[in-house]
Order: sequence, then C-alpha cells, then structure tokens
Amino acid sequence: MAAMVVAAAVAGVACDGGNGGARWVREGETVMRESARSGRLTDKDLDESSGMVASVAEPGVFWSQNDSGNDEILFAYDSAGRALGRVLVRGAKNRDWEALATLPCPEGQCLVIGDVGDNMARRRTLQLYRIAEPLHTAVSVPVRHMLELRYADGARDVEAMYGGPDGTLWLVTKRHERRRDGTPRPVRVYAVPRTAWDGTAYDAPVLDSLPVVPEKGTEHDWVTDASLSALMPDGRRRVVLLTYGAVYLFDADPATGRPGALVARCALPIRERTAESVTWLDDGRIQVGTEGAMGAIYRGRCP
Repeated sequence: MAAMVVAAAVAGVACDGGNGGARWVREGETVMRESARSGRLTDKDLDESSGMVASVAEPGVFWSQNDSGNDEILFAYDSAGRALGRVLVRGAKNRDWEALATLPCPEGQCLVIGDVGDNMARRRTLQLYRIAEPLHTAVSVPVRHMLELRYADGARDVEAMYGGPDGTLWLVTKRHERRRDGTPRPVRVYAVPRTAWDGTAYDAPVLDSLPVVPEKGTEHDWVTDASLSALMPDGRRRVVLLTYGAVYLFDADPATGRPGALVARCALPIRERTAESVTWLDDGRIQVGTEGAMGAIYRGRCP
C-alpha cells in the first residue's frame, strides 16, 4: 500500500479523494489527474449501479440502473449523487442490466438498456431495450423497441456499451479469454448498426480488438463500462473504457464512435473495489461511479 500511495503522490493527485487509499495504483503507473471524490449515491435502492450516462435532455442529470434481477427502474441523480427521481421502464425485464447508453433515435434521443450481463458467457440471446429519454420527473416510460442480440462468434461476457453519433451501438468484452495457443487475448469489439433496429434480432459481428488484455487472477483490466466524448474543439472524439483499476482512452471516429488508437491509460486512485460506470463531463473530465450502497463518484482527467 505504501508504494501505491507514493506513486499517486508523485503524480500529484489526491488519493481516493483524500479518503485514505488507492488500492488500484501500482508503482510507476500514470494516475488519473485531479482525481477527487465528488459525491455518493444517496438513493438507498441504487446499490448495484452498473452504468452511468449523462442526460442529453437535462444537463446536470445522470442516469443509472441496478443489475441482475432488480426492478426495471432507471435512477436519476445529480453530479454529487443526490437522488432526483426514479422511472419505471414498462415492458422490460431485468435479468442482468449491466449496460446503459445514449443513442440518437427516431424519437430524437433515446436511452438503450443493455440486458447483456453474462458472467459465465452462457447466454445465447440477450436483450437491448430502447426508450425515449425521459425527464427525471417522469414516473414511467414505455419500451419503444426491444432487440434480441447475439454475438456472431458465440456467447460473451460484456458490460461495456456506448452509442455513436450515427446511431451505432458499440459493445466491448469484459474479462479474460485465451487464444487457442493459451495466451491471453485482448478485448473484442462488436457493433450494432442503426439499421438493426428495423428488425427484431441481430447477430453482432466482431469488428475489432483493443489493446486491453484482462488477465486471470487480477481484475485490474476487466472492462466494466465505456463512454464516448462530445465533439472536441479540434473535431476529435475520444472513447473511455473503464476497468476495475484504470481508464483507457482511445481516439474515436467522429461520425460513428468506432474506437481507434490508444491515447493513454490512467490508474484509478480510489479505494473501492468495483468501479462499474463511467461517463464524460462537458469540461473533458471523466466521471467514474462505483457499485454498492452509497456508491462513490469520482472525477478526474486522463492523461
């Protein structure tokens, strides 16, 4: 632990937002800059938060959801985690809601709920629920479209999902897998195009892999969420992949959101074990949420 604290101090960050620990930082790693805890989730029922998106309709509002077997509810909160409301999603089933994304849609702006959790990689068919983004004061919202999702190369454990400006939905695998020769393989990227929603089912092909290599025995680089930035002043976009121990930044195609070259990796100077959600803020900072009762929210920059 002493080596972790020294590494973070050298990088000039406040370990764990001044809360006494940085369990994920290894000596010599680049650490997320200006890191500080900005709040905690105050809704006592949002205790398995597994996704986070910034509202398009209401700046300053964030959405999240509980995973595996909880009620079909979206939770709204502010930047400090203070509860703003709950919205029941009518016509959906929460088997394992592990992902949440914003996406342009015929209704204007939609949220896509990914019932894609599959720790053992056994589910042959998954569900994506598309809803028009509600206001945080809404009581309920109906599912506008449900899409049955399969991965073309078989069942996979996926928790990271984000939407592109052209309506493409991107998904990234989570945990360690091995090639036929026994070596660890990098995470894989799948795409669901906008046209897939014209039907009721879609087999998502593998489009790419990224230089993130989850390893058995350590959860540092198990991918738990993803988010696409707004258009930057120079016309670029970035994708952030969140793992339990770090954030990875990639260049992204401005039109589709497809991830490109690796830009940076920054270790998370936080104490919590389960970093489960990530989104971009308007000022270019990254916001990270952790799972559990009164889950902590952190902000910082990478690199």
